[in-house]
Amino acid sequence: MRVVIDEDIPTELTPLFRTADHIVHHVVDLGLMGLRNGDLLSAISETADVFVTGDTNLGHQQNLRRFDIAIILLHPSLLVIDQIRALVPAVIEACSSAPKHAVTVVGIPVLRRRR
Repeated sequence: MRVVIDEDIPTELTPLFRTADHIVHHVVDLGLMGLRNGDLLSAISETADVFVTGDTNLGHQQNLRRFDIAIILLHPSLLVIDQIRALVPAVIEACSSAPKHAVTVVGIPVLRRRR
């Protein structure tokens, strides 16, 4: 399984996501840091199976049907190293079942705002 980690996840945590079945790269290592979400998803959707991000808006801002990739939203109470590290095992487990073209939340459920 090929996994890409978004720039909002610290690069030093990248090795924690690696397993015998997961090849993991951070967007910094791929030279994709700073790309807008749509451009980033386009760039990685043909070479990665899963995109791990902390961006709670990504699923609302993009038409996920356009991208052949599963998105895992890592959602600790705070996007800090210790809380992210605690969720890594759940992210690794979710990689095998996360559906493409959708967001799978790992951590605290994201509440939708009423309009």
